[in-house]
Order: sequence, then C-alpha cells, then structure tokens
Amino acid sequence: MGAQPDYSRQLSLKEIGAEGQAQLARSRVLIVGAGGLGSPVLQYLAGAGVGHLGVVDADTLDASNLHRQPIYALADVGKPKVELARAAVIAINPSVVVTAYATRFAADNALELVRAYDAVVDCSDNFRTKFLINDAAVLAQRPAVFASVYQYEGQLQVFKPAPEHACLRCLWPDATADGVVGNCAEAGVLGPVPGTFGSLQALLMLKILLGLPGQLGGELLLLDFMNFSSVKVKAPRRGECTAPTCALIRDIPREESGIDIPLPSLAAAAERRFEVIDIRTSEEVSAQPAQARHIAMPTLLANPDILSRTGRYLLVCASGKRSLAAARALRKRGLEVYSLAGGLQSLNG
Repeated sequence: MGAQPDYSRQLSLKEIGAEGQAQLARSRVLIVGAGGLGSPVLQYLAGAGVGHLGVVDADTLDASNLHRQPIYALADVGKPKVELARAAVIAINPSVVVTAYATRFAADNALELVRAYDAVVDCSDNFRTKFLINDAAVLAQRPAVFASVYQYEGQLQVFKPAPEHACLRCLWPDATADGVVGNCAEAGVLGPVPGTFGSLQALLMLKILLGLPGQLGGELLLLDFMNFSSVKVKAPRRGECTAPTCALIRDIPREESGIDIPLPSLAAAAERRFEVIDIRTSEEVSAQPAQARHIAMPTLLANPDILSRTGRYLLVCASGKRSLAAARALRKRGLEVYSLAGGLQSLNG
C-alpha cells in the first residue's frame, strides 16, 4: 500500500479537527480554468483533502503558460490541460477523485456542471465566462469564488446565496466586453501574481466548505502587488434582489451559433467575400503582420460605426477568443460579423 495523505497540520487547528476534515472529504468543488489561477487552487484543494474536484478547460498547454502554471512541465506542451491537471492532483493526493471536462464552459453546459458540485471557483481569463459562472451559480444556488487579474493587481469576490453576498451583476449589470481590458496573454503578467490570487481563492473556498469566518460577505478585495496595497470595497447585494435569487438573472441565455468559422487561410476568407479585420493590438500586429485591415478591439467596440452595415466581416486575433467576443458584441449592433475559429495561429498560411 502506498503512502497516504497526512492532514495532521490542519487537523491540529481547532476550527477544523476530524469533523472538518471529514467535511472536506465529502465536498465537491468545480474549478473552471486550469491556468494561472487554477494551478494553485487545484494544488491546495487537493492537498487539503477536498474529496472530489471537477476541472473544466478546453485548452492545450502552451510553453508560454509555464511561468505562471507550475503544475505543468515543458514536456507536457501540446497536451490537454485537464488531463495534465488530473494527473497533477492525483500525484499530490491520490485519494481525491478528479473529473476532467475537456470542453468549453458554455451556456449549454454551465448550469448542469455547477449543479453537480457544492461550490465553484472561477479561474477563467475572460469576462464572458466569469459572468456565465456567476449566473449559473446564482441559479443553482451554489457558492462561487471569483478572481480577476490584470498585470500586477487584481480583485477577489465571493458569492453565496445569502443576503450579504452580492453576485457579479449586482456590481456590473452588463458584462464587460472581452478585449476592453487585456487578459494575461495580451497585457502581460508576472507568474506569482495569479499564483497569489489563486492561493487566496483556495483559502476562501476552504473557509466556505468548513464554515469559517471571513468569507468577504458584501465586500470586494482589491490587491495591488506593485506597491502591496490592499483595499476592501463595500459590495452590497442590489436592493431589488431577494436572496437567494437575483433580480437580473432569470436563465442562462443561449449562445448564437455559426459565428465561429474555421478557414485554412486569410485568402480563403477573401474568396468567401469577407473583409478581414485584425483586432489585435498594434504591438501584436507589428510583431506578426497579417493581410487584413487593422482596427484594435477597444477602438472597434467603442466605435462600431467604423464598419458599414452593408459589409460582411471576419474578425481575427491571435487565438480566436477576442474575435469571437467582439463578433458577438457587434452582432448586437446589427452588423454581419464573424470570427476566425482558432485565430491566426490556426492558419496554414
């Protein structure tokens, strides 16, 4: 028989003990995203003995991930993250059950996934997914721990189906469009920053599972690691909300299909009579030019009238994530806009 997990250091805490450890073993936590935030969340929840972890991530590992995702290795590049995450968790604690979902967290599976677990941790890197997690957590009446990171700073928020806990839509009724604020790939990040926020998410989730005090009820915690400042901001539930429901959330809206178009090349886009719009930053375009009209995403979203309402457009970015978010936003303004599936990195030439 191999080595068994040793929880003696946390068992000695009077707030945990054998009863708390048994509660952790019974708990089921869903983690959406196995990247810079998800890595420490997985490590610490597994190490603490949370009995069942679900991991949702559709990406494969890229070498650029490694500086902030230490559960992976260079030899793993190109492999599905969820399978690598599962192996990492089992290596830490083989008593933990891990369910890997190699799929995108989307409108058609969000509620089902969240309902299957006791709580959810948002380790995603885009606003659309964060608000989808939020809405599913509110509808399923499940606690959720959110984190957002931008360069050297970020924020933490906890939702619980209780009067003192606001959801994301209490503070931001309309989800921020992806691309207006850069994610780690676009804005840059120093590895320990998401690592620290992920560690704090794990701590908050363990507090929720164990019923410990200090769960950011009605508060938003802002941390800036450039100067090590911290601020707690009041974040009350909206007055018209009656816990555990939210006045702004009635269901999970279905996602419009057919926006993401796979193509072998930008020449193929021209053959299909698309005007190609490159929405990457000026720096990205300079480093890797493309045969396309360049309009940076924030500029395009702020001024959609730049595009003609009679035109037919294909938006492109590096990986297809920003272009898909922008296409969805512009379609709401009556424009015929599509996104290049997989982005420029998917093209043959």
